[in-house]
Amino acid sequence: MHAAKLVSITEAKDVPPEVRPFVEFKAAVEGRELETAEKVAVLVIGSTTCYVPVFLKNPPSMRELEKSLAAQDAALTDDSRAALDRHLKR
Repeated sequence: MHAAKLVSITEAKDVPPEVRPFVEFKAAVEGRELETAEKVAVLVIGSTTCYVPVFLKNPPSMRELEKSLAAQDAALTDDSRAALDRHLKR
């Protein structure tokens, strides 16, 4: 199982260029119209360059997020889980 660490929580317009394709792809898969001011949490899997965006407008539950990561053979680190949990409960 790989560690999924929180990299940042930022607005979609401020996502770094190397991460932007991951955000755009996830938005397209979800059929989401990505708004520039929408908050996005960005996770990175282990020491890879595989990024997992989590949209914080209508976010998934922590259980859904963890299930999705498990399908990718990844799990949130404790500190990332705690930080995301605070934002998902808002």
